Amino acid sequence: MRCIGIPHGFDKSTQEKCMESSGPLPAAPVQERAGTAGHPQTREQEPPACIGFLAGNSRVQRTGDDVIEVQAQLHAFEAALRHARACVDEGLPQPRLSVAFDHQGIFRTQFLDEGLTHSQKRRPRLSHLHPTIRSIFQPAAARCGIALEDIHAIHEDSARQHLSHLLATGDVPEALARRIVNEADTAPARAGDEGPTGRLTCAAITTEYFVRAAGVADQATTWLEVFFEESAWSERLAYVRGLQLSHLLGSTTSIRLNLVGDRGQVTRGERIAPRIGTASCTHTSRLPSSGCRDA
Repeated sequence: MRCIGIPHGFDKSTQEKCMESSGPLPAAPVQERAGTAGHPQTREQEPPACIGFLAGNSRVQRTGDDVIEVQAQLHAFEAALRHARACVDEGLPQPRLSVAFDHQGIFRTQFLDEGLTHSQKRRPRLSHLHPTIRSIFQPAAARCGIALEDIHAIHEDSARQHLSHLLATGDVPEALARRIVNEADTAPARAGDEGPTGRLTCAAITTEYFVRAAGVADQATTWLEVFFEESAWSERLAYVRGLQLSHLLGSTTSIRLNLVGDRGQVTRGERIAPRIGTASCTHTSRLPSSGCRDA
């Protein structure tokens, strides 16, 4: 995910104030910078009505001994939840909260708790995940006063399936399809994938995370705050490209990328709105991939 800053010339609304008043994690200064070089920026004159938070891009896997390992972006998770809590404290409704999970194989057969309904399996909340995973995120959520059942769990295989379906329809312009698929990669498919492993670019999968975090069409947010940490599976360039691709594919959500450091410090970039008049291919969402490579 990336960095963000408040656009100049804004009249500060309650939502802008909640993003400022919450600040980063304790004793961590907030840095601001101008935004992503070369990316067209459109500053809105009025703040959006609905806000959502993507609270990190963590990774889960099962070992050969059937042990669940969690590589959690806890600094990004807690930073996002602190900002969301500040919005609530300012009198706003609780923002939509999501966490993205990279993984291999089929998510629902490996990382969910038992006894869930079909609906809960299809669109899980953090409270529906395996107890091993829940225990990692629970302390930070408790410190922020936010329940795990209020946080959506976004998973990679769902993103891959939706992107594969989108490409199969033939409705994506060739120039955009080249941003979604890495034609050079012909590795065999993994369990749960619809197509060769790595064919989908990191930017494409990140785009699906953004769209899912923003919500479905009738409940979509108009402003998405993305908090992430840089890691081997979560590189900042993928987030920048994912933001650009989101808007090219028709997303109307303004997105701000917040890079969270290893001490909890938050670097905030510009809030980027889609450019009016840009050719796009409108679609609805799903999620990303571990160890993916962009062309």
